[in-house]
Amino acid sequence: MPAHAVGALRLSLVASTLVLAGSACRGSGGVPAASAADTVSSADARSDAVLLAAVKIAMPPPGIAPGDLAEPASPGAQLVGRYCPQCHALPSSTMHSATDWPRVVRRMWLRMDRMPDSLGIRTANEGERGTVLTYLMANGLRVSGADLPPGRGREDFAIICSRCHALPDIKIHASGDWPSVFMRMERNMERMNVSPPTQEQTGNILMYLQEVARTR
Repeated sequence: MPAHAVGALRLSLVASTLVLAGSACRGSGGVPAASAADTVSSADARSDAVLLAAVKIAMPPPGIAPGDLAEPASPGAQLVGRYCPQCHALPSSTMHSATDWPRVVRRMWLRMDRMPDSLGIRTANEGERGTVLTYLMANGLRVSGADLPPGRGREDFAIICSRCHALPDIKIHASGDWPSVFMRMERNMERMNVSPPTQEQTGNILMYLQEVARTR
């Protein structure tokens, strides 16, 4: 989320807290006076705190340039470039599979709809949302079939990599490219507070990915 947006949201939270503190002191002799309004204000402040926490965690990793989007001139890519960077870096459509994108997109729309008006976050209409979802699903991560090729590291690959996304089709990268791709995934796991694989699991997975990619 842009720094100025986070700052604005933080100010909104502080303002809500001050309002709540002021209302709490409006009793006789400065004794806090409990009321239905106080309860509502408290709920609003808690909601703001939850929202602030939500926008600061589980955000996509460093994104891509608009020109690197799949079919960058298409309506779907243009809408992704218009709405998504308001809160985080521009995501690649291959971050998730076609199966996963509907759930992810729904979560993003819900977050955007709850953003305070003061942040100036533009939200897409129903038609645009459908276009975005269709685009992301059509250009999403290609996943592997149900049966993974046998080999040492197969189980580690299936367990570790499926924690964040659908298992990718191993042939989407050349054998020599998998080490750098895997390192990028490890950085993403760190940002998302996902437990990293052990050194042994890492070695097994890399060996498996490179061997399978080399023979396919």
